[in-house]
Amino acid sequence: MSQSRIIITGYSNPDLDGTASAIAYAELLKKQGKNTTAALFGIPHREAEFVFKTFNIDKPAQAENILNQEDKLILVDASDLRGISNLIDLKQVIEVIDHRKVNQADKFPNAKIQIELVGSCATLIAEKFFTKKIIITSSSAALLYSAIISNTVNFQANVTTERDKKMCNWLVGQFDLPKDYVHKMFVAKSVFGKPLKKVFSDDFATFEFRSKLLGIAQLEIVNTDDFINKNKDEIQKILTEIKEERNLDLIFLSVINLEKIKNTFIVIDESSKKLLEQALNVRFENNISHQEGIMMRKTIVPMVKELLISNMHNYAKETVNKQQLKDDVSK
Repeated sequence: MSQSRIIITGYSNPDLDGTASAIAYAELLKKQGKNTTAALFGIPHREAEFVFKTFNIDKPAQAENILNQEDKLILVDASDLRGISNLIDLKQVIEVIDHRKVNQADKFPNAKIQIELVGSCATLIAEKFFTKKIIITSSSAALLYSAIISNTVNFQANVTTERDKKMCNWLVGQFDLPKDYVHKMFVAKSVFGKPLKKVFSDDFATFEFRSKLLGIAQLEIVNTDDFINKNKDEIQKILTEIKEERNLDLIFLSVINLEKIKNTFIVIDESSKKLLEQALNVRFENNISHQEGIMMRKTIVPMVKELLISNMHNYAKETVNKQQLKDDVSK
């Protein structure tokens, strides 16, 4: 009796981390005798395309073209329902590997879960090769190395751990690293080649905390000040359109400077502005805030969630106290 095929995939239109993790984990499991293949929904981000081209790596299959009901699924760099393809039957998922604190891993009833707070899912995949002493191909090593560098912004982001650095040091010895590679990868990531609204939408994330819907757009580019000065009006227009189209309560854009190590946050409404000022301890001027250091979206979300839930709890408590006072006065 033949083994069920295992498709390894992630979010639709995956970033480099999800793309690299799917390809490398499929390789590892195949070397362990499993019937596995990497397949992606949608189109990988432009940074992944740069890595494919630089190292002459073939793109994975399109998951929507090959997935069938008999397949088993493994999700990498993905652990919640928002963002995964609606073609995925949650019962087909047998494993989830991710590195996000905020997740919905409990929604996958048949899955083995691995959630560990490192800078990149690629780190978790690299560790599997390293600890099991399984030889990794140069192409998978290049992909995983690139993903860790990208996700940690060359170890400058606050999500970076010693595990990320250790795996990068090991991976870089498994392939030939081109000169000025990291700079070239970051520059390639900063060239969009499509309308700005499409760029925002491709990497847009929505989160629901109780009754509030929060949307976060994130850009990771070089020369952020020039970009914002040239596109401020269009950015605000796009955020306004996305907020209305998706019925969001809150929305903001986080722009990460990949080489000068800073965040710029852009808001369009007072509620989102106050939320970020409280949650992140930042200050806005004309709806823009510049902050030294780098905070990735996966770090910001838990902080915002904690504040929103706390504010809702306090509001509910205050409402109960007011009602109690009203009842006491009326007696």
